[in-house]
Amino acid sequence: MCLPTTDFLAWVQNLIPADKFKIFKTLFRYPVRTNEVTGICFDKLSRIFDGRNPAFNYQFQNTEQRDDWEYYRQDVLKEPEIWSTKGWEYFKTEINSVLIVDMPTEPNADRYPTPYFYWLTIESVITFEANRTTGVMDWIIFRQPGKRIAVIDDERYRVFAEDGGGNIGELLVDNPHDLGYCPARFFWNEPLNLKEPDVKQSPLTKELEALDWFLFFHISKRHLDLYGAYPIYSGYEQSCDFSNAENGDYCDGGFIKDKQGYYRLDQAGLLMRCPKCGEKRITGAGSFVEIPIPDGDKQPDLRNPVQILTIDRSSLEYNVEEETRLRENIITAVVGQNEEITQREAFNEQQVAAAFESQSTVLNRVKKGFEAAQQFVDETVCRLRYGNMFVSAKVNYGTEFYLYDATELRNRYKAAKDSGASEAELDALQNQIIETEYRNNQTQLQRMLILAELEPYRHLTRNEVLDLYGRNLIPENELRIKLNFANFVRRFERENTNLLEFGTQIPFADKIRVITSKFNEYASENSNRG
Repeated sequence: MCLPTTDFLAWVQNLIPADKFKIFKTLFRYPVRTNEVTGICFDKLSRIFDGRNPAFNYQFQNTEQRDDWEYYRQDVLKEPEIWSTKGWEYFKTEINSVLIVDMPTEPNADRYPTPYFYWLTIESVITFEANRTTGVMDWIIFRQPGKRIAVIDDERYRVFAEDGGGNIGELLVDNPHDLGYCPARFFWNEPLNLKEPDVKQSPLTKELEALDWFLFFHISKRHLDLYGAYPIYSGYEQSCDFSNAENGDYCDGGFIKDKQGYYRLDQAGLLMRCPKCGEKRITGAGSFVEIPIPDGDKQPDLRNPVQILTIDRSSLEYNVEEETRLRENIITAVVGQNEEITQREAFNEQQVAAAFESQSTVLNRVKKGFEAAQQFVDETVCRLRYGNMFVSAKVNYGTEFYLYDATELRNRYKAAKDSGASEAELDALQNQIIETEYRNNQTQLQRMLILAELEPYRHLTRNEVLDLYGRNLIPENELRIKLNFANFVRRFERENTNLLEFGTQIPFADKIRVITSKFNEYASENSNRG
């Protein structure tokens, strides 16, 4: 059993009676329920990689190095995907790891050097000295596979053989670099506190106690659920004269005691039942309580022979609600106001805006950590590969994130329209819906944005447009385009090319004007036929 589990169960053991703790351990199963809660938190935090306006700016002396870098970072370093996949896994489970930008020890056929980077887990580190502000190492010594010890500082890479005592032995590699700084830094640079700057703070750090309490409460609720399915029974005590003359064992309330008066345990560590009367009592998850038989002379017998004590329904409902409350409080504390709550409850616009702001604040803090880590890696790789031909790098994951799904945005759009929002507000909301719905399909996203520009009265239904036409408020051609919009789009693409490829060499405004003019021609043809 791992140390965190041992600590957790030791804590629980001090909270509840021994018999309840035995059942608690039985109900404790992997994967634990807190995995689901932390998974939701990290899924919401991973929105930093879906920014609407990311910017990656790399400056070089000429375009040759610029073009080579685009190939190298995408095809060799696997950027930017490696940060949202492998980097994210290290963020979740190894936040104290170190980023190392290394160089191959053997020469290669590439015209430029081929530096690479990797995450080094903290248990491989022997010792180091780091800048407390930036997290960049002054020097670092760590173990490598094959009993090798690497030493990296601001001048060179060195690798030594490890001697029999685990110390530095023969020098195997001595590779100088001209960076002027050590090509290693802490992956994350948010310290736990000022006294321990080298221990990093995870988004979950402040909620560890709450996660323990949530897990305890969740398993306790499962225990309570058992009593809902298997209630407590009570009945008169049963007389049993079982005894074992060979070893002195005897029956006590359906369980076996030895001659010293201690209960005997079976191989599973449970109380050993009496072979004569033990099976007559309740078995399984429920409990059976024995009641002394009334004395007929002094105490009248007014009790049923067997009774069932059921769990109060309000207690069950309280436990369900409390588990939900604890879960939502943890998620809110980690990622900001949970949008699931705002969708379920009647929040006003100010509360929705506050929830949006709280999530944005958390996401911006996390994304800044990733931006700093990636920028350090990219700058270091570029300096090792291109030398003075590299100028600078700037990494920005964006400032706007997809905090709401398309369904929630449509509800907000409908509410805005019903409340009389302006066309500009509805345009912004509809564009946000399109960007959210098709954020993983850039081709379809661009097509939908073009269609939104082309469709007349796009915030009005067909019936609403017909009503306006009936009152002579819109021209006939625009009505025909609105009613036949999909047919006109298909006809235009049959006669020309698809909307994305059409007019790529002219300004976007001219492109929309040309297509709209064509739609007006189609509408006039329909009018003449009529």
